[in-house]
Amino acid sequence: MAADDRSTVIDADLEQIRSLASFVRDRAIAAGLSDEALADLELAVVEAANNIVLHGYAGDRGSIRATAGLTENEFMVELSDDAIALPDPVFGDDPLPALTAESGRGLAIIAACVDRVAYRREGGRNYLTLFKAR
Repeated sequence: MAADDRSTVIDADLEQIRSLASFVRDRAIAAGLSDEALADLELAVVEAANNIVLHGYAGDRGSIRATAGLTENEFMVELSDDAIALPDPVFGDDPLPALTAESGRGLAIIAACVDRVAYRREGGRNYLTLFKAR
């Protein structure tokens, strides 16, 4: 499963997301994140991974790679996959849908739970990076 102690790869399957969340949780605890920051980060990661499985791969086979660790002042989680690209710009200057909207709430939940979000598409892969202050 784990490529090294900073990353892991799971099958793009809803049943596997729990192990991805546990991987992130263990690293975030080791990095000293508060319980509140940890809960927010875990929710954002689970929501993002669910979106990758349900909307990105949409029933196709694939995988999700997670890399997690400390930067200078933040804990970072990067999820990468080779599913379809997110609409551009997904986390730009335009407001995200309200949490009560019929669709698109997942992106709003992710953005509300972390301090910063970055998305890029490179070499046919999606890279979604979530940052949470320590």
